[in-house]
Amino acid sequence: MKNLFFVTVFLISNATVQAQAVWNNTSFVHRNNQQIFDGQNNAILLDGVNIGSWLLWEGLMWSGGTLSEKDITAKMQSVVGPAAVQAFRDSVYKNYITRADIRKISEQCFNVVRIPFNHTILEDDSNPYVYKSSGWVILDSVLNWCEDYNVYAVLDLHSAPGGQSTLFTADPDSVNLWQSPANKDRTIQLWKAIANRYKDRGIIAAYDLLNEPNNWWWPDIVSLYDAIIDTLRTVDNNHMIMLEGNNYAQDFSMFTSLPDTNICFQFHYYTLFGTPNMNDYLTLSNNLNAPIWCGEWGEDNLSGLENKLVLLTDPEYKVRGNAFWTWKTVPNSFSFPHYHYAINHPDWNNVMLWATYGSPIVDAAQMQSGIDNFIINMKIQNCEMDTGVAELLDLCSSTGIRYCVELDSLRVYPNPFTSTINTISNEENRSYELFSSLGEFIWSGKQIGMLDFSSLSSGVYYLKIYYGKSLCTKKLIKN
Repeated sequence: MKNLFFVTVFLISNATVQAQAVWNNTSFVHRNNQQIFDGQNNAILLDGVNIGSWLLWEGLMWSGGTLSEKDITAKMQSVVGPAAVQAFRDSVYKNYITRADIRKISEQCFNVVRIPFNHTILEDDSNPYVYKSSGWVILDSVLNWCEDYNVYAVLDLHSAPGGQSTLFTADPDSVNLWQSPANKDRTIQLWKAIANRYKDRGIIAAYDLLNEPNNWWWPDIVSLYDAIIDTLRTVDNNHMIMLEGNNYAQDFSMFTSLPDTNICFQFHYYTLFGTPNMNDYLTLSNNLNAPIWCGEWGEDNLSGLENKLVLLTDPEYKVRGNAFWTWKTVPNSFSFPHYHYAINHPDWNNVMLWATYGSPIVDAAQMQSGIDNFIINMKIQNCEMDTGVAELLDLCSSTGIRYCVELDSLRVYPNPFTSTINTISNEENRSYELFSSLGEFIWSGKQIGMLDFSSLSSGVYYLKIYYGKSLCTKKLIKN
């Protein structure tokens, strides 16, 4: 998040609030023990969103099923041909995320975007080691927008050559990354090219080397990480590097030491296939004296999202921010809440149903109609904001979930609570204010542990903690 100066400004004047990444091109976001610091050596949190399904396509984000980018491409080409699909690709790159999106992300007081991209935007599989100017233009543009609106960027290689897992999100080939020395070398050299181009771009908070790797032979992941880092550091000693764990960014047991001095570990928090253990990530951070960051979370109902965010923002776990998945989607009947929804035009819906299930059959005219409407509807000015998600992730108002990294030692418990609220901290020089979820004032004082709040209605409350010039907010749930 922002340094304390900017936190204070946000809370005083939220009519003009905007993200305030503090950056320049001579000093960089970096690790400082278990914290993340900006280039001016202020402890920060990186709180923002993913701009998913823009530079790597996922069927689930476009109202389909578990379709990879290759699946979507092949299905479309079989109906409208390669030229029409290339035109569609160009339109997606041009219109799905634009300057207007980054401006709105900034206006929502987020200070970081994670940018998932497919290696194919820079390098065709048929022409390895030749990097495309069209891909550089795309990345250059979004970085320029981030600079204009003071939003950090995390560059996320979401699909390495061959694919780092067999899951559709990695857009895998029949021979994946781990089975091919050539694909490994291409990944190493691709990161060297990226780092060489962007070594002096301070708006980049980190390089995220591999999204959600999965390999039964974990030493192979460690070996590839080491090789990427060694090669990348020959051209760029400036940027922080993010490393994701095995088993889709959940298992970090393979790390027993830091492969570089400027490392942040990135986990993903989903509960579709089991609940991750936050204490495991805290142990990782404590043992290796390195920061941890949640690069993806979401895919749940609103109540589940609230529960996740309570954990992710609890200072006890020392998580240095998070990026919500995702900024915009095209919904279908089983979609979870996301930040923005594009209208799912009937022709586009039928295209994705056909691509996923084989019916209803669509002809070229229907598919082209679906494509045309998709391009129009996905523009941010035509999308509808999910108010529940927006309120949950609100960082602009005084009731937004925020805390100051200087108060990591502070813990408010129990949470959820029924009657009393206690703090693990020295309460000297601290004062408190309690508000409802609507911002209604309830109580203020310097001692909170002896008070009885059992008469309060069940729901969400916000405890504002003042310490000197610092102000932090803790979200609480009353049972």
